[in-house]
Amino acid sequence: MKYLIVLLIALGVILGVAAILFLFFVMIPAFFGLFVNPNKLYDKDSKFYRALYNVQVRIALFCSRVRIKYEGDDKIPEGRFLLICNHRSNFDPIVTAAAMRKYNLAFISKEENLKLPIFGRIIRRICYMPLVKNDARQAIGIINHAAKLIKDDECSVMVYPEGKRSFSNELLPFHGGVLKIAQKANVPIVVAVIEGTELVRDRFPKKTKVSLRIIDVVSATEAKSKRSVDLGIELHDEMLAVLGK
Repeated sequence: MKYLIVLLIALGVILGVAAILFLFFVMIPAFFGLFVNPNKLYDKDSKFYRALYNVQVRIALFCSRVRIKYEGDDKIPEGRFLLICNHRSNFDPIVTAAAMRKYNLAFISKEENLKLPIFGRIIRRICYMPLVKNDARQAIGIINHAAKLIKDDECSVMVYPEGKRSFSNELLPFHGGVLKIAQKANVPIVVAVIEGTELVRDRFPKKTKVSLRIIDVVSATEAKSKRSVDLGIELHDEMLAVLGK
């Protein structure tokens, strides 16, 4: 009899935890997402939606059993910046957002991500920006908008200069034009590398340890002194040397 009671208690705890996670990951964000314009490009960060997003990120990482090792934060200077990183998995943005949450990052992301149910509206409200594939005019507009977010001290901006996820884990060529964001905003470029996120899906439900490292910071002066294309090649080679591929 006592084993049955213990089993029922354990089942109740599991169901209770699941209900709480569902409430904070789905129901509450879904409700407040109704107040977000799905077509608007926001230029003001929201502390409320940012807090809501951080809860979603933590729940997602908890449920995915992801453990983050974050290094190099002491290299980041005060003030806003442009963050660049390699891109291996759909987990990259949430790992980066969780590890660097104190910096209020606004990501430049593919258009489809901002159309996701519930989650898409939340990230849109914290100034995430959609990038339309093969639309040069729209890309220029996003670069200018991102620079303005930084200059207005609303957010630091994160972008993947490869332009897409690398399914082979090899570092793809950079689109140097995105570095113009830092040049226009007159801020440093923080260079990071991420590893291990590509293993999360295959290892689940086992724990996956992922690594996010800040490897360099390019000063605003140095960033402005070079052509964005040349700077992109330099940073690509530096990132490649660290990743060893």
